[in-house]
Amino acid sequence: MAELFTKINDGIKEAMKSKDQERLSVLRMIKSKILYVNARGDQLTDSEVTKIISKYSKEVIESVEEAKKLSRNEEVAKGESELQVIREYLPKEMSSDEIKSAVVYIIKEINATSIKDMGRVMKAIGEKYPSVDGKIANTYVRELLGS
Repeated sequence: MAELFTKINDGIKEAMKSKDQERLSVLRMIKSKILYVNARGDQLTDSEVTKIISKYSKEVIESVEEAKKLSRNEEVAKGESELQVIREYLPKEMSSDEIKSAVVYIIKEINATSIKDMGRVMKAIGEKYPSVDGKIANTYVRELLGS
């Protein structure tokens, strides 16, 4: 199994020892999502595990935003503390400038010339840089390839 998955399992053990129920709950949820995706028992890479965790992170962010709209402060606080734990297992998010340079690099690497190549560019970015915010990357791709 991936090194990141092992790190999550170690985090679960630590949370159990320290009786940190909130952290334990989040880590178990991450593990269950990984195991659900990996139902066939294949060896997942760290990149694939990162994608699963990133997707879960986005789900939590959406629920926090929804709770904010409905003024459910308790749910917002719970979601934000959940995000803190999740982010420990994700690579550092790239800055806007780093994302732009990554997009430029991928465009040159795959010789993309027009907006018709956008799908190939976005796929290559997702594979090479799993921690990239797709919305920001999409904006730069459109800007650089001309929309």
